[in-house]
Amino acid sequence: MKKQLSRRDFLRLTALGAAGAALVACGQPPATPDPDPVSPDEETGPPAAAGPQIVTFTMYGHPGLLEPMVETFNETHDDVQVDFERSEGQGYWEKLTAAVAAGQAWDCFRGDQVRALGWGPRGVAADIQPFLDADNTYPEDNYIDGTLQAYRVDGKLFGLPAWALTMWLFYNKNIFDEAGVEYPDENTTWDEMVTKAIETTQRDGDRITQYGTNGWDWWTFPVAQAVWTNGGRFYYTEDMQATAVDDPETIAAMQDIADLIHVHRTNPSPLSPPASPVGLLSDNVAMEANGDYMPADNREVYMEKYEYLDATLCPSRNGRRSNIYWPDALMINSRSQVQDAAYKWLAWFSGDPDSIALQGQVVFPVVKNAYSDPAISSRWLVAPRPQGMIDLALQHSQDAQLWRADLRISDLDTVYYNEVGRLWNDEDSAEVVMNDMQQEMMEIMSRPPEVEL
Repeated sequence: MKKQLSRRDFLRLTALGAAGAALVACGQPPATPDPDPVSPDEETGPPAAAGPQIVTFTMYGHPGLLEPMVETFNETHDDVQVDFERSEGQGYWEKLTAAVAAGQAWDCFRGDQVRALGWGPRGVAADIQPFLDADNTYPEDNYIDGTLQAYRVDGKLFGLPAWALTMWLFYNKNIFDEAGVEYPDENTTWDEMVTKAIETTQRDGDRITQYGTNGWDWWTFPVAQAVWTNGGRFYYTEDMQATAVDDPETIAAMQDIADLIHVHRTNPSPLSPPASPVGLLSDNVAMEANGDYMPADNREVYMEKYEYLDATLCPSRNGRRSNIYWPDALMINSRSQVQDAAYKWLAWFSGDPDSIALQGQVVFPVVKNAYSDPAISSRWLVAPRPQGMIDLALQHSQDAQLWRADLRISDLDTVYYNEVGRLWNDEDSAEVVMNDMQQEMMEIMSRPPEVEL
């Protein structure tokens, strides 16, 4: 019985045949000379059909998500086929950097803002702007405002956004029902959230058995969102040339987060956590600031509790709300011989409805029509995403503020995490901590950024 070739095997063989023809066209002799060459005057028949361009691609993260995305793309494209190599998150940057330095990197790969801003001007990443300018299928104005600007240097674009991490306020309806407290919603202010947190916190003597809030202090994203919503800076000034973590609005927001821990005692301290697990999925937290990916990353547990877990927009301040959007960069190797094909794959990855239907179940898309077009939004705004997130996704995207960084972000993060512990431990006030942080950060900003390869 003859073994049937899969469509992908057939396309690969076709591509190899086309590659051999290209060697001949470049003046290199074929491996086996034709014993009976055809004269130029003889009829040679129609030329062989050119095969698809093969694009090599690597990235880490989201196991089980990229594979069906690649498969879907390959099944719907005859001119480009993606050869995907999964990389592990641990050691990914070292692996990628070594491949780039050796001139053996993939045609395109997952990066981040720092690599795009650093590698682009050094000639490692290709300028994508010419491809985007000519693209009528996935046009520039469909990307959420600011997402492309994150990868631009001197008018050149060194990355496309893949998807975005965003923050939401998750809550446990059972806890609110038992306390007789109204659920938080898109109109809830920070002060109202604090009141709800106090009313839903339970104690057994001095021991807190149920927290009203959780998650506001454990990493920079929820902190940045709270600061931005209060009109503060985290970390940069508008022109990205300096930091301004000592401005009054930033200090006020940071103190309010610390007060959740030490004044209202509704939030566990990240530096001295309780002995038993605390979190939304442990049913001992009324409200939790967490990423949009949380339900999908914990699908089995979340679906068991789907009826009483929901989400809404994070609280507003003074009629203002900024929702943090942190996109990954998709980059094209400047040495790639198939840059146009690589762009076609990356643009599909970022903006095609078929791609969004897959990736959108885990992360948030970076194109506007994924939220505004019901034919697209209905494909990814589905369970395990909570109903509140489904209902408010469009409004959430309209308040998007991009997480932006410069080449010194790693050093700035180090200063932040080294110093903020004093605030979370109630050793110093936000004013003292943020002023000290500002001095150290400005010293870093005074130095020329270093680009590692």
